[in-house]
Amino acid sequence: MIATVPAVASRTVLLLVAVLLPTLFPSGMPGRPDLVLLVVAAAALLHGPVTGGLVGLAGGWLVDLVPPGGEPLGAGALSYALAGALVGAARGWAPTSPLVPWVATVGGAVVIQLVRGLTAAAGVGVAHPVDLLWSVAATALFALLLLPVLIGVERFLLSRGWA
Repeated sequence: MIATVPAVASRTVLLLVAVLLPTLFPSGMPGRPDLVLLVVAAAALLHGPVTGGLVGLAGGWLVDLVPPGGEPLGAGALSYALAGALVGAARGWAPTSPLVPWVATVGGAVVIQLVRGLTAAAGVGVAHPVDLLWSVAATALFALLLLPVLIGVERFLLSRGWA
């Protein structure tokens, strides 16, 4: 139990940074990268769908609660949990190709943006299809750069016995 405290603390810090960092991007950008998904994907790819779902749920709650927040409340948490579980399900194929983690992460980004689009189509919130596509593209680009670093952090925690 005590050994997991550093892992939980480091994931919490990473999720908080991932939630707050996009405020530095200009608001005129058509789509912002989903940095929370990258933290969720790194945990899911090393620890499986259960951990991915739990980290996704925590990250989704942060996305829903930090202003401007998400509507309806809880939809973000459920979509991140689903994306984390789906990315974690690809863990078995990750050693076969270096593209598998990236493809799984992009699939998770598509799932999250589909949920945002469906909630907007239901009349809750606003989501333009072009912005959703740009967000998936930006997340895919950032996944190429940041996912190996985040997986390295997870591996460091795992090698220390903290995860």
